[in-house]
Amino acid sequence: MLGAHALKTWSSTQSSVALSSGEAEFNGVIRAAGIGLGYQSLLEDLGVRVPLRVWTDSTAAIGICSRQGLGKLRHLDTHMLWVQQAVRSRRIDLRKIAGEENPADLFTKHLVSRDKVAQMVRLMGCAYMDGRAASAPQIRKGASGCTTIADADVSLATEGGARMPHLEYSDTAALNEAFPSITVPTDVGDEHEHMWDTWDKIYQRGQEIADAISAKMASQGRRRCVASPQQPTMAP
Repeated sequence: MLGAHALKTWSSTQSSVALSSGEAEFNGVIRAAGIGLGYQSLLEDLGVRVPLRVWTDSTAAIGICSRQGLGKLRHLDTHMLWVQQAVRSRRIDLRKIAGEENPADLFTKHLVSRDKVAQMVRLMGCAYMDGRAASAPQIRKGASGCTTIADADVSLATEGGARMPHLEYSDTAALNEAFPSITVPTDVGDEHEHMWDTWDKIYQRGQEIADAISAKMASQGRRRCVASPQQPTMAP
């Protein structure tokens, strides 16, 4: 967030396997810090210099970011430890937030009540409201030639509902007359399969080249071919 304005939000599962909730929170800090540094660089190109502050409600994640090295976390990749140097050099301002007041819980975990959801929404400066915003575009009220799903349902209801041909026609002959079966044209049937290769000009030309190579091998046998003067040769 930039002040009270949300620039980017996301909710996704993490690709790496974590053996504890602290490691999962540590991965979240790494991703948030990386995205934050990217936006910080973008804003700096636009002439806006802002510091980066990362909040987390995990004491374990703060401990991992504050130490140096892996410690007891032997299975983590060392390329994830760049955040430790960033925190130590104050490139990232890492801080703790109470778990009951963490806006990241919104739509990322199960919240116990509607009041809790409303509390998280208020933290983002938003609120649940009914109706349509005054600044929103007006809804078109004129007649339209398009049939909506609701209109289609009404027309089907007035006409007796949707049709099921195989149930509507008890006589097979009447069904075949009203809904004829799809047939394959006879000119592309299987009886012309032996003629398909003769219609393919590319295949025919390739077959001619292959026959010429076979005839040359039959008359000359296997031997090394010497490159002609017109053809470039590769120097050793």
